[in-house]
Amino acid sequence: MIEDFYKVYTSEEDIRTQLKKVSESSIFFGHQSVGYNIVAGIEQLVNETDIHLEIAESRSLSDVVYSSFTHFRVGENLDPIAKIDDFEMLVGEIQRDKPAIAFFKFCYVDITETTDINILFDYYKEKMYFIKDNHPNVRIVLMTAPYIALQRGAKAIAKRMMFMPLYGELGNINKYIFNEKMIKELGNDFPIFDLARVESTLPDGSLTTHKYKGESYPALSYVYTDDMGHLNTYGSKVAAYNLITFLAHELE
Repeated sequence: MIEDFYKVYTSEEDIRTQLKKVSESSIFFGHQSVGYNIVAGIEQLVNETDIHLEIAESRSLSDVVYSSFTHFRVGENLDPIAKIDDFEMLVGEIQRDKPAIAFFKFCYVDITETTDINILFDYYKEKMYFIKDNHPNVRIVLMTAPYIALQRGAKAIAKRMMFMPLYGELGNINKYIFNEKMIKELGNDFPIFDLARVESTLPDGSLTTHKYKGESYPALSYVYTDDMGHLNTYGSKVAAYNLITFLAHELE
């Protein structure tokens, strides 16, 4: 296990034990497309064990009355503010008579090179504290924004020769800035699942990075994706393994 502020879990963690802990809890996960990749990875893990985890998709969170892993579409892609607002609304539907864990993730298209990170983060920070303070039965977990894999091939080589940024490079830098602000400013008050770190960490523990103007920044590792953004079968399982283990540790 690699440790810093974040954790990246490896197969030394017993996934059966972790799944059992999660199966006894009420967990709510808002997402869009990459979230479905992660849920598919969780289903892979469930199918490989004899642990039953009730996985359901529903936006009617008030109807969830049993221990389960409930996931739902949150907001719309390309509109991170709408995702924050939608998450706030849906958390308000969670029944108040039992403890729960709730979190949502941004998509890699939500934070781009044109995003005003300060405005977005300030709004995000304000809303996360508001939700936390107004729903004491719900443990709010934060999740870092995922990166994309950088452009490669002939076009990438040509851009480098002309000192031009690669496709996705400036967007990844903005994602990195947002994630760092999340960890530094909110890490003492919220558990943070560092999805970005998981997606940029190779199985041998090394970090996938790129350099821009002399500084190194993380990127999604090619081994986890087939299209630069979504997770492939292997990437889905790695992300799911880390999420389940993270949640199980938070439930201890």
